[in-house]
Amino acid sequence: MKNKVFITGGAQRIGKALVHHFHSIGWDILFHYRSSKTEAISIQDSLNKIRPNSCQTIQCDFDDEKSSENFYEELKLHIPGLTALINNASTFYPKKLSESSHDDWIKLTTSNLYQPIFISKICSDELKKNKGKIINIVDIHAEQGLKDYSIYTAAKAGLMNFTKSLAKELAPEVLVNSVSPGAILWDVNEPTEEKKNEILASIPMKRIGNEGDIVAIIDYLLTKNTYMTGRNINIDGGKSLG
Repeated sequence: MKNKVFITGGAQRIGKALVHHFHSIGWDILFHYRSSKTEAISIQDSLNKIRPNSCQTIQCDFDDEKSSENFYEELKLHIPGLTALINNASTFYPKKLSESSHDDWIKLTTSNLYQPIFISKICSDELKKNKGKIINIVDIHAEQGLKDYSIYTAAKAGLMNFTKSLAKELAPEVLVNSVSPGAILWDVNEPTEEKKNEILASIPMKRIGNEGDIVAIIDYLLTKNTYMTGRNINIDGGKSLG
């Protein structure tokens, strides 16, 4: 049976690296994107030139109820043969509690918690049938906390604990684990040099990571792991050691 993975947020950054990696080792790819249509179509076309009908995309704005309803129906059509799910899509921005609104709650919890739960629900029967695996991308600050990111970190903490509960619920057929990145790539809006130096000083490895560091551990979890479930792995250059 050929392996098939569904990756949310697959058109940019870590998601894009995961798409290319798993396609390169022979997996069929289904990935979601929100607004990066040009990039998503370009990736799909290039991978299908390498191996026909090996890559498909689904567009969805996870914050929009109607868009999500259409997405769920389309996802169900593509589920047959699914062997892995990577909940990677994430919305990330600072918001002080004193300035937080209901809109911030929706934007910061939808992609980081709500959608991983209900996408997992849709995919779980097929994954159980195929002895599949689920990976949730969390964040080291789900455990540490992060000033001015209280809603975001609360959502990621929820995702971490969802991982543990789901691992029990889907065992023994499905392995469910999470990966928590630390400083992996600079943000799209790069920090100042002063801020970069402050971040690097807090990391024992004295450098940020890259997409390959996350791809490598997820490759292990999806292609080699046969027993570990309900665990979270920090990939952070030692930052979470304190």
